[in-house]
Amino acid sequence: PQVLQFRAVMWGPGPAQIRELPPLPGDTVRAATVLDDRGQVGGISGICDDAVGKFSAIHAVLWENGVPRDLANIGGLAWNTSMAINLQGDVAGFGNVSLPPDGAFDAHAFLWTRQGGIRDLGTLPLPGHVFSQAYGINVWRQVVGRSCDADFNCRAFLWQNGEMTELQQLVPGYTGTLTIAGDIDDLGRISRQ
Repeated sequence: PQVLQFRAVMWGPGPAQIRELPPLPGDTVRAATVLDDRGQVGGISGICDDAVGKFSAIHAVLWENGVPRDLANIGGLAWNTSMAINLQGDVAGFGNVSLPPDGAFDAHAFLWTRQGGIRDLGTLPLPGHVFSQAYGINVWRQVVGRSCDADFNCRAFLWQNGEMTELQQLVPGYTGTLTIAGDIDDLGRISRQ
């Protein structure tokens, strides 16, 4: 028997309104990870697997009017996860860049737009950095997140105009270490962890 892992739903705007968001054809599980003011929902669609990524996130998706759209991938069939959406429907997230047979984490940050499709944002040009994840995007398509080495020693980044910059470089005199940029608003203010 098939075990149900999780389903994506959208609640509201009325107090008793809830609707289930379908997976992509052939997939069995899905999760909603982000929502914007226009009712666009980003998330994952895949098969029953590890609830924290892997093959439960074969596809990064965008639901518009309850219909899922596959955002493609940047090379791999695991960890494809929508993490942020702006009002234009641009989506930032992360996904595997290779095809490890066990679905091991090998992710880079991505940006998806209607005009350009999906784009691998790479990693910071720091020694040993092999992973990155995007967590926020604003209306100007500025993307923030983290870039890490193989041991997950991470640095916060800002991606804009085709270039990823270590956030630490943009705040001279700040003495702490910026490891994760969690979100960015339309004025360019960035939350960090």
